[in-house]
Amino acid sequence: MTSEAPVVEPRERLAWVDAARALCVLAVVVMHTTISLLAVFEPDPLDMTWRHIVDAMTPFRMPALSLLSGMLLASRIRAGFGDRRALASIALSAWLYVVWLAVFLVVALTVGTSVWLGQFGYGETKDSLGSFVDQLVLPRTVLWYVLALAVWSAILAAVRQVPPAAVLIVLSALSIVSFSLPSDGAEQHPNMVRYFVFFAVGVYASGQIRDRIAKAPWTTALVAAGVFIAVSFISSFGPSERVDDVLTVPRDIAGAVIVIVLAAALCLLPGVGRALAWVGRRTLPIYVMHAILLDLLVMHSGWWSALFADRLARAVAPVIIMVAITAVAVGFHALATRTPARVLFALPVAWKRRILKGAR
Repeated sequence: MTSEAPVVEPRERLAWVDAARALCVLAVVVMHTTISLLAVFEPDPLDMTWRHIVDAMTPFRMPALSLLSGMLLASRIRAGFGDRRALASIALSAWLYVVWLAVFLVVALTVGTSVWLGQFGYGETKDSLGSFVDQLVLPRTVLWYVLALAVWSAILAAVRQVPPAAVLIVLSALSIVSFSLPSDGAEQHPNMVRYFVFFAVGVYASGQIRDRIAKAPWTTALVAAGVFIAVSFISSFGPSERVDDVLTVPRDIAGAVIVIVLAAALCLLPGVGRALAWVGRRTLPIYVMHAILLDLLVMHSGWWSALFADRLARAVAPVIIMVAITAVAVGFHALATRTPARVLFALPVAWKRRILKGAR
C-alpha cells in the first residue's frame, strides 16, 4: 500500500509493480484474518497450519511492500523538497494517518473494538483520546505503515545529497537494532525502523530493479532464491537468534525480489496479472479498512461463523474472508471518491492545490 500523490510518475507504470503490491497487501489481510479467527472459533489444527503459512510469509510481505512503495515514490523523493510532488506525497501520507486514526477512534468508541483498533475503546473516553494523541507519534495499530511512508519519505528527501550507500548502511544497522528496541508488543515503532531500509532500497535501486525484471527476470529470480536459501540456512544453523536478526536484511531483500519476479510471472497469465494489477491500484482502501472490518466481524460473528462449520470451508476461511474484505473496501472506496467522503482517501482539494502550486 502506497499513499499516492496526485501527480503521475514520469516513468511508465508497470503492471507487475501493482500486481506485487496486491500480493503483499492481500497477504497482510490473510495474516490478520488468521489471527482474528482465533477469537471466533475453538482451537483447531487448521489454525496452526495457517499460522505456519503466515509466519513463512514474513520475509516477503512487508519487505516487498516497503521496497515497492520506495520504487513508486523514487523520482520525487530523490528530487528532494524542491519537487512539490515529494511534499504532496508526505502530506498525503500524514493526512491519511491522522484521518484513519480518527476513524479507528470513532469506531471503537461507538461500535466497539476487539483485536485491531489499538487501545481505543478500552477504559474511559479520555483514555481513548489520550491514546489517540500518543499514537500521533508512536503508532499502535496497523496504520503504522501509513505514518512510516510520511516519515521515510521526509527523511530520504532531506538527505538526498548523502551517498545512497551511506544511507543504506545506516538503515541496515538500524533495521538490525530494531529487534532489540523496547516494546510492549503492540507498539509499532520497531517496524517503522526495521522496514525503512527496504523502502530506501526501492528508492535508490528503482531503475536497476525495473531493468533487471525487464531484461533478465529468471536470472534475477535464481539469484534472489539462491541468496534467500543460503542466508536462511546460515541463520537457522546456529543457536543464536542474534545471527538471524543480522541476516534479515539480505534475506528479506532477496524475499522482496522473489515477490516481484513472481508478480511479473503472474502478469504473463491472461487475466491474472490484469486482475492483480487492478487490485494493486486499490491497496490503500484495503489496507486502511481491513482492520476495522475484521474487528466488526469478530464482534458480530454470530451471523457468519456457521458458514465455516464445515472442515473444508474452515480450511479456506482466511482466503474467503480476505476476498470479502477486499470487495467491501474497494466498493466503499469507489463510492466515497464520488462524494465529499473522498477526503478519507485524498488530501482536500484546496490543500493539494496549495502544496502543488509552483510545481514544474
